[in-house]
Amino acid sequence: MKLLISIIPKDIHDEVAHIVGGFKLDFQTTIPGKGTATSEILEYFSLGETERDVIISLIDDDDIQLIFDRLKEELDFLDSGRGVAFTISVDAISKLGYKFLYQDFMEEQSNGK
Repeated sequence: MKLLISIIPKDIHDEVAHIVGGFKLDFQTTIPGKGTATSEILEYFSLGETERDVIISLIDDDDIQLIFDRLKEELDFLDSGRGVAFTISVDAISKLGYKFLYQDFMEEQSNGK
């Protein structure tokens, strides 16, 4: 299992969540994000705004390349400003990070999502 972290413009949130959700998925949550980069850094990376959605998904190792390929094909994900996605090993997150994700998951379950 891996954690897939997708940092994306808000306008493509539903499409990214749909693509990732089409694979074996144990958990997915979205956190609104706002960057603090200076205007020079934003210009350097061709980013127009700092508000983003951060989608955290727990995915199967076998699906990583398939998900990245679909993001690239369907959303031109590699184009400047379309977002960034990367994976980390589940054992690389801290105990505090795990507790946060678990608490968020339990709240979603109790709310019937």
